[in-house]
Amino acid sequence: MKKIAFLVGLVFWIGFLDPISASCTDKISFGFALPLTGSHAGEGQRVLDAYKLWAKKMNGEGGILIKGKRYPVELVFYDDRGNPDLSAGFFEKLITVDKVDLLLGGVGDRLVLSASAVAEKYGYPMISGGANSDRLFAQGYDCYISTLAKVSSRAQGCIDFLKKLKPKPTTVAVIGSETSPSLVCVAFKKAAVSSGFKVIHYELFPPLFDNFDTTLSKIQVKHPEILFVEPGRLNLVKGMLEAMKKLDFMPKAVVLGGGLMIHDLAATLGKDGAYLFAATEWVSELPYRGPVFGSAPDFDRVYYKEYKRHPGCLEAAVASAAVVQQLALQQLGKAPPYDGDGRKALMRCLHANAFETFYGKIRFGKDGANTGRSPVIVQLRGDKAVPVYPGRVKKVALVYPVPVWGSR
Repeated sequence: MKKIAFLVGLVFWIGFLDPISASCTDKISFGFALPLTGSHAGEGQRVLDAYKLWAKKMNGEGGILIKGKRYPVELVFYDDRGNPDLSAGFFEKLITVDKVDLLLGGVGDRLVLSASAVAEKYGYPMISGGANSDRLFAQGYDCYISTLAKVSSRAQGCIDFLKKLKPKPTTVAVIGSETSPSLVCVAFKKAAVSSGFKVIHYELFPPLFDNFDTTLSKIQVKHPEILFVEPGRLNLVKGMLEAMKKLDFMPKAVVLGGGLMIHDLAATLGKDGAYLFAATEWVSELPYRGPVFGSAPDFDRVYYKEYKRHPGCLEAAVASAAVVQQLALQQLGKAPPYDGDGRKALMRCLHANAFETFYGKIRFGKDGANTGRSPVIVQLRGDKAVPVYPGRVKKVALVYPVPVWGSR
């Protein structure tokens, strides 16, 4: 397998020659693998950009400050091309050959599931912000933790939101892509039934699905009050809305279960996307603040300045994973190199503390999921996704029932 860490790392380190000496050996190396080519390259690049932004911030200050001394950050990474076996192999190589000090997580449930087994085998903490399938937290691993809440928690957050609507809806239709994000649909259906909602339609479609006319026609005649959707891709949301407009079908609310770049969604869909609700764990309008990046709007600004695009929940979640590991190292006063005992101490520190960050409160449960806060519901208003639930983060009054097509 071709190692890309040196080639990409060379380009990356050129920007840091001023604050960091190229000959410096006192550093902390963080290793990870992620898809930089293939069908999930977009997500992989966003994760890489977030890690690079954090590393640039730290190295611009001379490195991570531990007991009065600064240690530059080095990123060592590989392109796993979206292949779980490659991902696992690269993580093993990072540990046994590259001998990185610590790990960061990749993106995608299947990839992170495979990599987490390697991290557990070698006793390396793995903090992910790019995967949150319930099965990741059901492994009983000591070393896997995530800045994201479990998928089932996000689904329950959507149900809690629906229960607060007035008039309260009673019927829902559920559709989603037949990929790992569709686990949100599974969890939502289960939570909906247990909360007294009537699920009058449930359907999962293949990833390349484009026949929304037929699916939505079947749903339309059943008159659901709520349409819950986990499409997995932005282009599928656009296809769904085009079909809904063509059929003149609009329930009282359309709720997206997450898995999308919310800011991209708001900026791309225009008037057709107006009033959509979506579950997420982060948008820049939230009142969160912490060390390293400052507030949520501060992170948005520095990210936009670097990449000329706004960050979404994915970028915020993975950047906060790096921040939290940094904060734990500083709290412990642990300088490199790290042995097995040092990594165990790091895991104990991560589990024992709550961390306030630009991403919000991060507190890891026994299973490794972030229990620090509940999901946020946003509504698309203009070209922005604005928090409307829960009340403590609410920015504007929500619109419900939403306007039908003819009155927009």
